[in-house]
Amino acid sequence: MYVGATMVDRRTQRVAGSMAAFAVAGGFVVAVMPGMAAAAPGTITWTDGNSKYARTVSNTNPVVGDTITVTTMFERTGIPVEYIYSVKDLHPACLTPVAGSAKMGGDQVQLDTSSSDWVRAEFGITKYPVYPNIQPKSQTFEVQYKVGVNCARDTPLPTSMHYGGSLGDGTYQNKGPAITVSSDAVSTTVLTDVSGARTGKAVTLEATVAPAAAGGTIQFKAGDNVLGDIPVAANGKASIVWTPGAAGSYTIGATFSGRSGVAGSTTTKVVTVADPPTDPGTKPSTGSF
Repeated sequence: MYVGATMVDRRTQRVAGSMAAFAVAGGFVVAVMPGMAAAAPGTITWTDGNSKYARTVSNTNPVVGDTITVTTMFERTGIPVEYIYSVKDLHPACLTPVAGSAKMGGDQVQLDTSSSDWVRAEFGITKYPVYPNIQPKSQTFEVQYKVGVNCARDTPLPTSMHYGGSLGDGTYQNKGPAITVSSDAVSTTVLTDVSGARTGKAVTLEATVAPAAAGGTIQFKAGDNVLGDIPVAANGKASIVWTPGAAGSYTIGATFSGRSGVAGSTTTKVVTVADPPTDPGTKPSTGSF
């Protein structure tokens, strides 16, 4: 009978718990400037009857390519014990779960990833207890996600969780913390001037990306002909050797693919290729003998 009464308590207190969570969220402010990203861990807590929950996002202000960790901690502030049966972690569809990253109580667990906006794990019905007065007094579910390029920028993206336990189900929508993916920084790509290009003579094409850092590639093209994709070095530079096969004017292109937190960019430059000079010691043929 006591367990049943507790389940009723959980249901009747759910609205109050939600309002408490909203109050915490209202006081949690993260300043976001477009194009700027700083690791900003965020935690939100709420209660529902004698249950207490804390959700933490390791970085609420990531950039594309970052990996973030989301944890949910379960606690009890009053009897009886609760056993956690399953957890569903709700996430933006642009986040991709990292294979093998899910844990419950420190144990690696398998995930159901059949939906684009949630992952779910189920456990043995007696494996993860949460006691109010003896150990373990808490259990923590953890999963990692990689931030995708299709995430909306500078827009709060909601997260939340549902779970099932021996005292009933908890269905919590939009609890947070929200994740705001920063806009990519603007980049520029510049091609170094090329002079003295000759037919059949190797010439080095060099491009420089700003801001300079390792990561991403530069694709070089001569007209429509792709010459190659070269990794960008720590100094922001990439180069390739090109041997023109004929004289003329060539539009040389350099396209930076972008890297984590930095958008791609492209540039072109016209390079004139001349025929090699005629050997002055060679007399032109007159066509007669």
